[in-house]
Amino acid sequence: MGTDGPGLIRQYGTATPEPAPCHIQLGALSFAWQSGALRWLRIGDIEIVRGIAAVLRDPQWGTHTPIVDDKRIEVAHRHASLAQDFHLSTDGPDAGGESLLRGQLRIEATEHRVTVDLALEVLIDFTTARSGVSMLLPLAGVVGGEIQVLHTDGQRETTRLPHLISPSQPLFDIRQLQLSPTLDVTVKIDFEGDVFEMEDQRNWSDASFKIYNRPLAWPTPYVLGAGDRVVQRVVVSVVDSGRTPG
Repeated sequence: MGTDGPGLIRQYGTATPEPAPCHIQLGALSFAWQSGALRWLRIGDIEIVRGIAAVLRDPQWGTHTPIVDDKRIEVAHRHASLAQDFHLSTDGPDAGGESLLRGQLRIEATEHRVTVDLALEVLIDFTTARSGVSMLLPLAGVVGGEIQVLHTDGQRETTRLPHLISPSQPLFDIRQLQLSPTLDVTVKIDFEGDVFEMEDQRNWSDASFKIYNRPLAWPTPYVLGAGDRVVQRVVVSVVDSGRTPG
């Protein structure tokens, strides 16, 4: 595929090329940091998370492009710390308008755990269809597989993710998920800061399940008022990997 404008549009839907990813390796755990998002979290060659990002929607479900103010990457032998500070402008990403909100996405990673923190500070009333953390799970080792769900009321259930494309959300009211992409790897994923649920992205030709904040059954769009703070956390823990810790 060409890297000219038409080629980029055919491949990505936009003529703006993606920046090169920064690859992080911590023992058997690896991931990439690209455009302020975590991508392709793996244990060895097993993908356990497709991506985690802060997604800010306008009232019509368009995606805002935040303005990056600062970014930091620190990697040691057994630990990585990454952060991106950003804001949204009333005049869009290419103008110097008034700031609507400020935010930071921060990642702390070790060989067995990745913690993603999002903090948003609303400066001017902000109307949105959804603003918060979104996570994508891959299909390989996940589709049709057993998954344990902890709900916000403390109730647990064990179910299976759909093998065929689900027109409805497969999971609702998620506080924690536990799944095993292979017999050797068990992963626990904790969500904090809002009510999360899952939709089947195969409905939109994407090979993933998406977990997002704020249920679709709630009214939308909604207003984040000036002075409001949105604080969310996602923790991905490898609780059993069949590998000797380094």
